Amino acid sequence: MTLQHLMAIIGFILSTMYIPPQIIPRGNKKMKAYLKSVIFSGLLLLAITGYAQKGTGESEGVSRQGLNPAVIELNGTVKQVEVGPCKYTTGKSVSGTHLIVETNKGETLNIHLGPTKEVSKFTNDIQGHEIEVMGFRTDKLPEGHYIAKEMTDDGNKTVLRDETLKPFWSGKSGRDNWRQKRRAYN
Repeated sequence: MTLQHLMAIIGFILSTMYIPPQIIPRGNKKMKAYLKSVIFSGLLLLAITGYAQKGTGESEGVSRQGLNPAVIELNGTVKQVEVGPCKYTTGKSVSGTHLIVETNKGETLNIHLGPTKEVSKFTNDIQGHEIEVMGFRTDKLPEGHYIAKEMTDDGNKTVLRDETLKPFWSGKSGRDNWRQKRRAYN
């Protein structure tokens, strides 16, 4: 269902919506129109927020698709930490965290870590650090973009995804495991 379909449905519901006279006295058309516009705006905001929470990447992640991309080692200096919407995510998070890394060969890499809420503890004061990332890429990612499986900074290893590349923050068992790992990190 597209956003246009959703807006049409909301519009139809509001146009046929009956507001009892106990709420708005008869004859007060301006108040009735105002109330309908407030309700429409609220429903539209909810609909847009629901769409914004889903990345525009593939509908399923790598582990659910059963893909087994090669995991390679990447090294470099973190030039920038980017936080914001990611159009390649399959998750529900509004904000993702990426590391912009410059390799020894002068290449610039975009390392996708995960939802900002889950990985922000590991990116504090990381700018300028030499890091090692075990990462992978899919055909859908632009050249130079990788997804981190694990990251090592100053000898501290952070495992973000399991052996099937499933993020530790996804799913109930994954979230429980991730909480234990985060506690151990603190």
